[in-house]
Amino acid sequence: MSTIIKFFVAPDDEVAAGVAKGGPGDDLNPAVYGNFDVWTALGEWDTILTGAGADNTDVVSDDGDPLVLAASPTLTAALAGADAATVARTGERWRTLRADEGEDFDEELVHDLLTEIAGLAAAARRTDGDLYCWVC
Repeated sequence: MSTIIKFFVAPDDEVAAGVAKGGPGDDLNPAVYGNFDVWTALGEWDTILTGAGADNTDVVSDDGDPLVLAASPTLTAALAGADAATVARTGERWRTLRADEGEDFDEELVHDLLTEIAGLAAAARRTDGDLYCWVC
């Protein structure tokens, strides 16, 4: 089964939950990816970047499929402040974690994914919004 994941920035949980049925539109400049466990990824990225290791991902729309998740504030801040070297190290560590679980992610794809999501996190911080992902 294929999974579509769209990362986006919204001003608050209410606005983010409002996109649950159709997904974030182009006005929210979503970063579109797919076919990985985003819930696990958000937790692993948080652990890699902050050492927190906590599962701080919130569900902002739980009416079933599709689902809207909010990245933790600590993860959003860490991604927003990540330089290119930090993004690269995070990607390599995440690829290693996933490989240990039998998943093989392309290095360039992981780099592009994390770079784009870090850019969204920076936009969230600049606009006093939050980083979300829509999963269908």
